[in-house]
Amino acid sequence: MIGTDSSHAIAFSERLINKGHEIVAYRGGSSIELSSKRIERISEQLCENGIPFINSLQELVQICDAFIITSVDASQHFEQFEELSAAKKPVFIDKPLAQNYEQALAIIELANKNGIPIMSCSALRFAEEIQLAKSKRNIKAVDIITPLPMLGDVDYFYYGIHAVEMISALKGMGIEDIAVRSNEQQHFITLTFMDGTVSTIRGYLQGRQTFQFVTHTHQQSEWFEIGEGNFQFYDYLIEAIEQFFKLRESPINQAETLEIIRILELMTKTAVKNY
Repeated sequence: MIGTDSSHAIAFSERLINKGHEIVAYRGGSSIELSSKRIERISEQLCENGIPFINSLQELVQICDAFIITSVDASQHFEQFEELSAAKKPVFIDKPLAQNYEQALAIIELANKNGIPIMSCSALRFAEEIQLAKSKRNIKAVDIITPLPMLGDVDYFYYGIHAVEMISALKGMGIEDIAVRSNEQQHFITLTFMDGTVSTIRGYLQGRQTFQFVTHTHQQSEWFEIGEGNFQFYDYLIEAIEQFFKLRESPINQAETLEIIRILELMTKTAVKNY
């Protein structure tokens, strides 16, 4: 477990330990004030859970069968992945894969060059509500209502990625145009697909805790809510990560993962122009 500036380090490790896996951790650091303040507290919690800490990534390479990078500061992901690459063992990188498309592509290229299985996604992709909606009908469009806290003035990589991953899981990618409107309370993002359909993201900067979405088919529209405090999607994500580590094959293809990062980057650039 690499990076203790995220609550996911606790959520993931507890579930893995309960499944009988042995975990070791590496603290890492962060250039983000919000996440750097959490490193000490989360590290203490992991220690209380009986997880030993290793002082260098090189030591982890020698003793671990697989790696999970949970660092919130995505600017570290390429460097951390590069240090792990010599092991040629499976790596799960918690969302986002990287802080921009260029670094995301560099990670994928390095993984492919060295034959390293790699997986990266948001846990929301595995929510029961997403899977239920996806199984029902051929979805033409999706409207997402989401919390959208920012690490900076405009930063969709932190929380906006959840919404884009949900749209990707429900409808797929293929976005050709992006429009962003914002005020002090919310950001409204319109995504026009190559098939002519339009999906939207309505992100609230403060006050929202739950994720909601509406799916649209030719026949009807249907509303879903992922309830506050319902973190069962972590359980399903951990199951997917376990399978990924065993089979060395990600359930999400690389092209889709890269496209999600590209869309987030374009959303950010579009928003900055209007900011």
